[in-house]
Amino acid sequence: MRLVAGSSVAVVLMGAAIFCCGGCQLSGPSIATIHSKASSQTYIVHLPGIAGETQFDHMWVTGLGSGGVADHLEIYDWTKPNIWIPALLAYAHNRSESRVIAAHIAAKLKADPNAHIILTAWSGGCQVAIWALEDLPAEAKIESLLLDAPSITPTYDLTRALSHVHNKMYVLTSPGDWFVLGLGTSLFGTSDGTRTLAAGLVGFTRPTSASVEQYRKIRELRYDGKWLRYGDLGGHSGAMGKDFAEFVLAPLLRADRDKASRTISPALPH
Repeated sequence: MRLVAGSSVAVVLMGAAIFCCGGCQLSGPSIATIHSKASSQTYIVHLPGIAGETQFDHMWVTGLGSGGVADHLEIYDWTKPNIWIPALLAYAHNRSESRVIAAHIAAKLKADPNAHIILTAWSGGCQVAIWALEDLPAEAKIESLLLDAPSITPTYDLTRALSHVHNKMYVLTSPGDWFVLGLGTSLFGTSDGTRTLAAGLVGFTRPTSASVEQYRKIRELRYDGKWLRYGDLGGHSGAMGKDFAEFVLAPLLRADRDKASRTISPALPH
């Protein structure tokens, strides 16, 4: 694939490493259990971006746990042995990993039919999450899907994936993410292989052949300047902080979980 030459490539790669990675890849097993409480039936399964498992992912998952969303907190690193741009371009590997994740989710639901599974993903992990949902058995459904800065083609048909989501699919987007999800995906391609602006920058657009009913599950969370108080500056890693996950995202997911459990949902903070 021909890109720009010389120092320009180095600048783009360096920028992608800084903004896309949010830190260094952590060593350890592919599935990292951050916390688990036997009495809980709600699970967070999180997929990192193309940098693999980083401190940003730990802060995100820990924040959701502190916000009372779930006591079973997992991070599945789908990237290994790849990292950064090679991880983005390893389409066959990523598709294979999505099937592993689908099997992991299906096994949880089979073992505990009352389990509530919330799937979250960041950047390049969002496409892997979508593929994993598409690979689930017909009867298998997660409670909610949360995508932060998805590096997915905006017109990708989400119908099959959404059919496996019981409540909502939340999508965090920001016009401030132009470097990674504008310039970066225009040069290197989105996670599904299209050189274009990504959905995390401009949002998803329903293709004419997609299900109107399924697309009603999508709730786009466009960047709000009020999120500065939680450390979100609007960049590629802005929403990956613990406070943002705990005080902005957790109340939304708790409401979905409680709705699924047929209990009264708590009021959301202003």
